[in-house]
This record gives sequence, C-alpha cells and structure tokens, in this order.
Amino acid sequence: MDLRVLSDDGNVLHLQVVARNVQSESPPRFESLEPLLGPQRYGRRMLLSLAETRFIDSAGLSWLVLCHKRFCQGGGKMVLHSVTPAILELLQMMRLDLALYVAEDEAAAMEMARAEQP
Repeated sequence: MDLRVLSDDGNVLHLQVVARNVQSESPPRFESLEPLLGPQRYGRRMLLSLAETRFIDSAGLSWLVLCHKRFCQGGGKMVLHSVTPAILELLQMMRLDLALYVAEDEAAAMEMARAEQP
C-alpha cells in the first residue's frame, strides 16, 4: 500500500492512501508510515484520506486498527476522512466507526485532529 504526503505543517501530517484496493497481497506496513511521521512518531496528529480507496480487506482493516492503537498509546491521533461509501459501510458493519476517528471530509478531520482526546 502506498501512502502519499498531501501536507505536513509540523503538527498535522496529512496522507492519502494511493491504492484503490487494499488487500493482503500488498499488506500495509508500519515501516512505510514511520519515516513519514518523523521524530515525534505516533505522538503526532495524522489525517488519512481514503478518497481513492474502493476496497479494503481484513489485513487493511487490521492495519487501521493497529495504527489507531499506536497513535492512542503514543499520545497522537489518526483521523480517517473522505471515506468512500463502500468503505464507510464496511467500517459501520464491523462497528469500527465507533472505535476509529472518522470524519466526513478534510475540514472536519482537521477539526477532529486538533481537538483534545476524549
């Protein structure tokens, strides 16, 4: 899975998942994310756009959950946004929308990322 940096203001890193299909044949790796996070690692705020993603399998869902956990443990926050209807339906079916931070669009994600942890 490829990640594209959309912006990085030092406080909030904004990435986009480039792959249209996130499948176990190309499993997401933490090693691909960690260099982008810089020295603060999981203590940062990160927005992750899923605007181009049309399919995600269990390996991709697992990666999202583990990323969320690492950010929570590190004092940061990962916010998903611009989630396509098919992916949103999957997240809701798996009830992951209740555990992950999911925003409708980039502006809402930025607001959520800057808000204090609940």
